[in-house]
Amino acid sequence: MKKRNTFSIILLTVVSVLALSACGTKPQTNNTAPQGADQPQTQQPQVKPEPIAEPEVKKGTGVYNGAADPHTVEIETNGQAQSFQLGDGLDTVVAGLEEGDSVAFEYNEKAVEGDATAKQLILTKIQKTEAATGGTQNGSSSQAVGGERSKTQAFELSLEGKKEKQTATLAKGDGYSLYVFDPMSLFPDQNRVALAVDDNYYAEITKLPSDVNLDELQKEGEKDLASVAKAVKVDKAEVPQALTSSRLFLQANGSKVTRQYIVVENKTGGFIVKVNIPQGEPAEGFESFIYTSLESLQANK
Repeated sequence: MKKRNTFSIILLTVVSVLALSACGTKPQTNNTAPQGADQPQTQQPQVKPEPIAEPEVKKGTGVYNGAADPHTVEIETNGQAQSFQLGDGLDTVVAGLEEGDSVAFEYNEKAVEGDATAKQLILTKIQKTEAATGGTQNGSSSQAVGGERSKTQAFELSLEGKKEKQTATLAKGDGYSLYVFDPMSLFPDQNRVALAVDDNYYAEITKLPSDVNLDELQKEGEKDLASVAKAVKVDKAEVPQALTSSRLFLQANGSKVTRQYIVVENKTGGFIVKVNIPQGEPAEGFESFIYTSLESLQANK
């Protein structure tokens, strides 16, 4: 009996030792994940880049005084000479200009680093004009453009509801001449008379041959104006008083622009005139000037 108890004690001791050994060698689980692993990622807010503002385009007219250096030209405006840096591709354009040429131009202003008050003028467009500055197509300021017509002429026109007398200068296009007022310029290569401050206000002039059919011209005009709106033929009584020589006056009124197709005829010949009038503050003054100018149209002899 004593031996049996001793054997039981020894057996229990062996089992306990084995159990303790198993517990001691059991691999431990490491619950600590590597830093950053399986951690929720914090999404950074996306910052949208600020839109780059387009430089404001400014327009002007003046007299070209020549190049100060290969990158700079001088233009006289309102009696003051200003220097302009040439934009891309304009070196070849100004190479075709001569000192004293009347020009219309566009430019923008660039801030000068280190001087908040100074502005650099960057020329983006320049074009020779036949403007009401006294310039002439033949280069001689003493000879009137158009032969027998006087170089300047005074006209009475209505501006802002008031009658005013203003002087216009004779300018010459392709086969014709007309008087142009100071706010406008004639661009001979385009046969357009346009406002200097905004050349979207313009009249495009085409000299007609002698054998034209008015009905055919009306069909052509209606087709030309269809992109804006359906053309309406304006009654003679509703035609602007300044334009008494019109034989056909078609008009299309769009949401942003009014376009007109006008046939002007006098003893010297006939002309098609396409007038573009955007909605805006200059519209009323432009109409008074342009109709008076168109009334002075004459075909060259």
